[in-house]
Amino acid sequence: MLYDRFYAHGAFQSCTGSTRFSVHNPTTEEQESVVRACSDQDLQAAIDSAKVGFALWSVSTLEERQRVLAKLEEELAQRAAAIAESLAREIGCPVWLGALMQVPMALKGVQFAREGLVELKWTEQIGNGLVERVPVGVIAAITPWNFPVHQIVAKVAPAIAAGCSVVLKPSELAPGAALLFMEAVHASGLPGGVVNLVWGGPELGERLVSHPDIHQVSFTGSTAVGRKIMVAASSQLKRTTLELGGKSAAVILPDADIDAALPVVLRMSAVNSGQACVSQSRLLVPESLLAEVESKLVPLVASWPIGDPLDPATRLGPVANARQHARVTSMIDVALAQGARLLTGGIGRPEGRSQGWFCPITILSNVRPDMEIAQEEVFGPVLVILTYRSETEAVELANGTRYGLSGAVWAGTSATAAAFARSMTTGQVVMNGAAQNLATPFGGWGDSGVGRENGRFGIEEYLSYRSLHGAQ
Repeated sequence: MLYDRFYAHGAFQSCTGSTRFSVHNPTTEEQESVVRACSDQDLQAAIDSAKVGFALWSVSTLEERQRVLAKLEEELAQRAAAIAESLAREIGCPVWLGALMQVPMALKGVQFAREGLVELKWTEQIGNGLVERVPVGVIAAITPWNFPVHQIVAKVAPAIAAGCSVVLKPSELAPGAALLFMEAVHASGLPGGVVNLVWGGPELGERLVSHPDIHQVSFTGSTAVGRKIMVAASSQLKRTTLELGGKSAAVILPDADIDAALPVVLRMSAVNSGQACVSQSRLLVPESLLAEVESKLVPLVASWPIGDPLDPATRLGPVANARQHARVTSMIDVALAQGARLLTGGIGRPEGRSQGWFCPITILSNVRPDMEIAQEEVFGPVLVILTYRSETEAVELANGTRYGLSGAVWAGTSATAAAFARSMTTGQVVMNGAAQNLATPFGGWGDSGVGRENGRFGIEEYLSYRSLHGAQ
């Protein structure tokens, strides 16, 4: 398939750039599609469109925004099966995961943005001053390939709710979900120019971020790229929202229910082949429970059959691309050389797989906190086990990386779990396997970024204040 149309002024238009990107099916390694990049002229057309869209949408009523978001949710739901299939073909996400997690997360994102509209206090009287919350302007939204439709929604839906306009640059490695999202936008009744889409790689992203008519940048991706974006935005004093990497710890306290905890920890380290910024890739256990944890954890891997992501029986698909496969393999290799003990999995493709970027679920024990694999994001189905002797040491290990995006704690009581959770320097903590809540703020501390997404908190990210002295 050829992706060669960008979206501006409420219509799909032909890209005029010369650069092309190949998208390969991670299961077969064969070319799945081609993306034609936008030219500078195309990019300018999308930004000009967004300026027009902002002038229209910034004065829209809350009822108009709610109505459009409700229609967008409906249109996305109608495309759920097509989105799940595109994720399987382009990034190796099993269809069960697309249907039960990736698409529902996106739908919840739209719903909570719509509900957040009425939760916000848009005006406030303070003495003789009327304080208004007003939209920032034109937003550059740059999204990754691992949860493409969810990440697009996490930026675009709250921007719509805030009254902003958007120029979206999705990942060129997962174009299918992005195109389906734009088709839903086109059918939602939004005025032309409110949401626009451009195709391109890092170079186009740099031009988008540095363009003087962009007022705020929202980016999800690596910490290294996030730093560059912050530097580029700072030269024009642009606001930034950066959701970056993570190295989340799942901490099992001595009184925890191990049998309840381990299947969830394994799932949170392996889901989407470990390609999730909130992946719980470090398991911290009391030294006295190590043998029991190892003996119970390894057999659970059998419940994660590897296979074609289009097969409903497959729980673990391939990683998304050759570069990611090489990174996962290299990091496991280094960890073994540094003294880690392999419990299951290992280097290279699993047995019986001669093609496809498949990585088996790999569990490593005897991992020291100074090892690369305990400090850096793998973005693959790799879980490392570290041990501690005291709760103080557990806190130090949990907080012992440069990241602070997510984490988990398992304890005998909610009070015990909450007490430990409050000692973790991270943006969110899941206690005893609690359900995900996409209405709460999501974002990181440290090298995991700045700003928050989700629900009314995501809308607030795209608002500024205006004070009218003497107004009633």
